Amino acid sequence: MLIALVATVVLLEPTPVPTRKATFSEPLTALRHRALATTSGVGLLYNWGFFTLLGYAPFLMGGLDPISLGAVFFGWGLLVAVFAVFGAPWLKDRFGTARTLYGALVGIAVLLAAIGLFDTVPAVVIVAVVLSGIVVGVNNTLVTTAVMSISPVPRPTASATYGFVRFIGGGLAPFAAGLMAAAVGASVPFLIAAVVVLVGVVLLATIRRDLDAADAEAEQPGPSHERADAEAAVREVPGLPTEAVIAEDALQHDGAERAPPERPPPGPSGRGSPRSVRPGGCAAVGAPGRWLSR
Repeated sequence: MLIALVATVVLLEPTPVPTRKATFSEPLTALRHRALATTSGVGLLYNWGFFTLLGYAPFLMGGLDPISLGAVFFGWGLLVAVFAVFGAPWLKDRFGTARTLYGALVGIAVLLAAIGLFDTVPAVVIVAVVLSGIVVGVNNTLVTTAVMSISPVPRPTASATYGFVRFIGGGLAPFAAGLMAAAVGASVPFLIAAVVVLVGVVLLATIRRDLDAADAEAEQPGPSHERADAEAAVREVPGLPTEAVIAEDALQHDGAERAPPERPPPGPSGRGSPRSVRPGGCAAVGAPGRWLSR
């Protein structure tokens, strides 16, 4: 942690102070947005399974000594790092965010079920924990990416909302696992966690279109939100005479040059159609409603 702190201070550029301060209630009020609330719910259900495995599985590993237990989670951590940095982007590009997350969530559910069914076999528990690093790495990367890409609120607010909701599952799961194991047996918490994660798959499916749309937008060259802003500007009544023309020019997408305007047919004097001058130095040219500064 000290190395991380020093690296952050030395290597990261200073971030600008936000011009607007967020309120404490914003992460909660952001849950009104369906996409953010759904992905946060998926994070809660996934974290229930993940923290059941992380918090209670070590007790089923046959009494490993500290060095051996550390070696198990060292292997787990290596897989998390590799698949979070390299595996998740490759899988997303090949299969899309939604299908990759379906696979990751089903994968961790299968591993939880394996621990639940073979809770008395330490080798199975150890192998399942190590292999879970693959799906944990993929899931951690892609769920966070999905939250940021489909949330209609600022990124800091979306991150705070998602973190708050998902760690409700992370906080409750180990405690509940211990209670259930003491009451009905060690296999029950893992089997229940597997079902909870599968419910997360069903919940994720309700925002499949949002995830696919975010993937499609990410593949487009250039910031597509600028085109949407320009279209909105054209639909609005401009406050200045030149604003409508500026907005129309912004809509000339994909780098194509704007075609030269057609010249009006010559009027009786041979100098083109007559034009009317408005107060303030603006003249109506061609189609009604288009005003250009002289």
